[in-house]
Amino acid sequence: MKINTLFFGELEVEEQDIFTFSQGVPGFEGLTRYVLVHPEESAPFSYIQSLDEAGLSFLIGNPFSFFDEYDFTLSEAVQLELQIESPDDVAVWSVMTVNEDCTAMTVNLLAPIILNTKARMGKQIILHDSTYRTKHELVLSPADEATSEVEG
Repeated sequence: MKINTLFFGELEVEEQDIFTFSQGVPGFEGLTRYVLVHPEESAPFSYIQSLDEAGLSFLIGNPFSFFDEYDFTLSEAVQLELQIESPDDVAVWSVMTVNEDCTAMTVNLLAPIILNTKARMGKQIILHDSTYRTKHELVLSPADEATSEVEG
């Protein structure tokens, strides 16, 4: 199927590429269908694009690529809800924010996006009782090699 997006123009989306978020994402509960968009295969960032709202996409990145110490456990309830049978079926993404003049970037480590790549289901969870925050500073080196620095 073809979809029109605000940022990527027209995209060809296969049915098997769609992730269903049964409860939407916080703030966008009525929007339940999303697709991953990888502008460049080698880029450290991707986007998750709503199929229900052309103007809604989130910049995302693999938090483990930027924060070596990032760690959490998925609750049994989330595993059941997303029908996760194996750790190999799970992809973890974090929403990223770039400031207006593109000089700073933050990563939301408190509320990762969990995708079951086999069952094509997703959920943004909140890590309760966690020291993670919604805005951890991300520093990129001039060579585009990503490193991270967590604010104290």
